[in-house]
Amino acid sequence: MSKADTTKQQALAKALEWAAQQPAWWHDSGNLNPAVLEAIGNYAMRINASATAETGCGLSTVVLSAIVDSHTCFTVAAGNSLAQVQNVALLRLDRVNFVIGPSQLTLPNHSFARPLDLTLIDGPHGFPFAHMEYFYFYQKIRRGGILVVDDIHIPTIRQLYDVLRDDKMWAHLEDVMTTAFFQRTEAPMFDPYGDGWERQQFNQRHFHCPETMDGYAPGWRESMPAAPGPLLGASLEQVGTFRSMQDERLKIENAQLRAENAALRSSTSWRITAPLRALFKIVKRA
Repeated sequence: MSKADTTKQQALAKALEWAAQQPAWWHDSGNLNPAVLEAIGNYAMRINASATAETGCGLSTVVLSAIVDSHTCFTVAAGNSLAQVQNVALLRLDRVNFVIGPSQLTLPNHSFARPLDLTLIDGPHGFPFAHMEYFYFYQKIRRGGILVVDDIHIPTIRQLYDVLRDDKMWAHLEDVMTTAFFQRTEAPMFDPYGDGWERQQFNQRHFHCPETMDGYAPGWRESMPAAPGPLLGASLEQVGTFRSMQDERLKIENAQLRAENAALRSSTSWRITAPLRALFKIVKRA
């Protein structure tokens, strides 16, 4: 291992150690699991990543800044995530370009100076926003590069995940908790400005009438690989444990909100019923 690699490895270890010590809700959007952060860092090191990008910001921003030359972070200013990240002493601010605003607007208008080695999709999760982010990212990821998709337990993200696992452009490496890791293969890039739906394995495999598919893509059966393995690498118990940790603050806040609502209802009830009680006493005396 070269001196530069050793230095990077030490910086990664320090960033991962710091990240593992942060509370589950260190910032508004919740944290990636330490095992996920470790996997991101290790894959980045394995492919000698230099240029990376992500949607959303958090612990991953700090970790990637420790080992890459250039990291682009698409994030919004709402909430405390951006401020939390920018105030971390370990953050290599000189290596990070924060692009502020909804990724639905900023990502389509952004020009990357060079191909991307690793990309993390963890921005807005409603349909079709993660799919939109993938569209603008996949054209920039080099062969051998890594694509990371977080929150694959959410149905809208799960849809993207299912398609990617059946795509010739991607080799599904593993799932760590609810985060999927893919590596760009040597397959030609899918034309971003054409159609070609009939050449996509996901469509071929799931078309409602296989015989009709023969007319759209002759020979598709012979080239079809085995179906992808079981979905979601983490067990439901593992996912539940991690999510319950992240949701602890929300439970406390919800309990406080219920108590405040109960107190408000009691106060409102007294304001309404007190005059009626006084009137009842007057009528009773009469």
